[in-house]
This record gives sequence, C-alpha cells and structure tokens, in this order.
Amino acid sequence: MASIQSENIRVAEEERRKTLIEETKHSRARADYQDQLARKRQEEDAAIKARLQEESLRRQEESIKKQEAMRKATIEHELSLRHKLDLERIETEVKAKTKSARENRDVNLEMMRASEEERRKTIMEQIRTAGGVLGAGFQEFIGDRTKIATTVGGLTLLAIGWYSAKRGTDVVARYVQARLGKPSLIRETSRMTPFEVAKHPYSALK
Repeated sequence: MASIQSENIRVAEEERRKTLIEETKHSRARADYQDQLARKRQEEDAAIKARLQEESLRRQEESIKKQEAMRKATIEHELSLRHKLDLERIETEVKAKTKSARENRDVNLEMMRASEEERRKTIMEQIRTAGGVLGAGFQEFIGDRTKIATTVGGLTLLAIGWYSAKRGTDVVARYVQARLGKPSLIRETSRMTPFEVAKHPYSALK
C-alpha cells in the first residue's frame, strides 16, 4: 500500500514537473512572441516616424520652393513695374521737353518775325523820311535860282583851283628834277634868273 502511494506521488510529481516544463516553454514562447511583436511595433513606429519626418521635410522644401518662387515672381513683377514706370516717366519727360522746345521754337520764331517786321518797318520809315527830306531839299534847291548859280559857281571854282594846283605841282616838280638832274657845268651855263624863269617857264624846264 505504501509503495503504491509512493508511486502515485512520484507519478504526480513527474506530471507536475512536465507540466511546469511545458508551462515554462509556453511562457518563454509567449515572451519571445511578445518581444517580437514589440520589436515589430517599434520598427513600424520608427518607419512611420521616419516617413512622417521625410514627408514633413518634403513639404517644408516644397513650401520653401514655393516661397522662393513667389518672392522671385514678386521681385520680377516689381522690377517690370518699375521699368514700365521708368519708361513712362522718361516718355512723359521727353514729350514735355519736346513740347516745351517746340513751344519755345515757335515763340522764338514769332519773336524773330516780329523783330524782323519791326526792323523792316523802321528801315522803310527811315527810307521814307530820308526820301521826303531829300525830296523836299531838292525841290527847294531847284526852286531857288540863286542857290543853283552859287553852287555851280563854287563847283566851277573848285574844279579850276584843283586843276591849277595840280598843274603847278607838276611844273615845280619838273623844274626841280631838271635843275637837280643836270651836271654842274650844264647847270652853270644854263642858269637863268628868276625873271627869266618867270618869263620863259617852259625854257627853264628844258
């Protein structure tokens, strides 16, 4: 009876040991499985996190590119607008200067025409005045016979005096040349008295 009881105890203990071993195996398998699941979840979480970070970086880069493109487009638009405004300003200034130059030219031409017309009128008035004075003086002169006779006489005397002076100068010059140009012996033999020179002037010049 005691041996049967001991055998039963041994068998029960063996069964318990086997059961414990199996439970240990199952626990270890469960632990390994849980560990694998945890690692897989960690890897998946890491992959998701990396993918999210990559997506965030991509979006940031796209945003930066869009901002840069917008800034570039804004600068180009501002430059184009500024260039257009500069061209319009230059065109306006050129038109204003051209208009001012044209107006100044027209004013100068008008002033020149007015000045030329005034000068022409002044000259014509002077001509008319001088013509009137000369005409009146000539009419008065030809109407006064005494003035005509006096003028004619004076002009005649003036002409005679001029002719006489010219002839006298020529005679004196020839006399001096004749006297100074001859040798001394000839001058001695041909010396004439002043009375003879006055009486025969042409002989003295020979």
